[in-house]
Amino acid sequence: MKKAFYIALVAAGLLAPLPLEAAQQYDTQEKAAENATDDGYILFVYGKGWDRYSEDLCKKVIAAPEISEAAGNAALILTPFYQYATPEDKEAQRAVWGALAEPAAHSMETYPSLLMYDKEGFLYGRVQGPVLLRGTMAEIAAEVKAKLEAKHKQEEIMKRAEAASGVEAAKLIAEAWAVPGIEPPKNYRNLVKAADPNDESGMVRRLHFDGWGLAQKYCGKKSDGGLELGDEATIAKMKEFMKDPAYTPEQRQTFYAIIIGVLNRGGGNAMQIKGYANEMKRLNPESNLGISADQVIKIWGGGNGKK
Repeated sequence: MKKAFYIALVAAGLLAPLPLEAAQQYDTQEKAAENATDDGYILFVYGKGWDRYSEDLCKKVIAAPEISEAAGNAALILTPFYQYATPEDKEAQRAVWGALAEPAAHSMETYPSLLMYDKEGFLYGRVQGPVLLRGTMAEIAAEVKAKLEAKHKQEEIMKRAEAASGVEAAKLIAEAWAVPGIEPPKNYRNLVKAADPNDESGMVRRLHFDGWGLAQKYCGKKSDGGLELGDEATIAKMKEFMKDPAYTPEQRQTFYAIIIGVLNRGGGNAMQIKGYANEMKRLNPESNLGISADQVIKIWGGGNGKK
């Protein structure tokens, strides 16, 4: 009864039809763009002519109802990628990809792969690897849904950042940058610098973090082009610098991992390595670098790491 009443109102022009919560499949990005929504595009990319397994898998996944439901209103596009493309192949490939940027043949993308683009064509997420190759449809769908929800969360934060200014805007941009599971916002480094040019928030430092560049600041160059840790005064400055709350625990871990590598390649000071490894573990024992700390101590830091 309610549904019939709603349809009657739509027919009478008294109500606009509600958007359908169902992903649609299209042959090309150009056709999909005519009905593009805020859920963007999901490309199911397979190796055309050189990877039959990836082609079969992508066709199976794109047709699964679990995927259509998880993808919201995204446009789903079965997308070929040629390994040794002839001019004709390139033309056919470009016709499908349309305005969306193709990843380089030897980039971090692997095939098969689900590449997730926003409405403007920014590549914000990927579903690939074990979850796609060995996961159930429910597991793949959960990954797609999580990334789509993360995108919307990030976009909502960025809208708040656009309405703010100064330190508040910079902190919101950093919050959007930290949304897990997807790429940071487009041009986030330029945006945070424009919002807070004097870096009163510390977020410019955070979002421009360069572990290797910072390590070079506190290390001297060796004759063979490598690095070696500076003197005690330099080390003291480095330790003080790493207390800066602008940097996340994971960024500090990355910095310490680089310093450990410098020490080890330079012949190593086991006690120093052990100290930095323990600090790396203290910052976040559950991260990859935190978990690796015990092995670093065991192998490079004079032992006594967890067996």
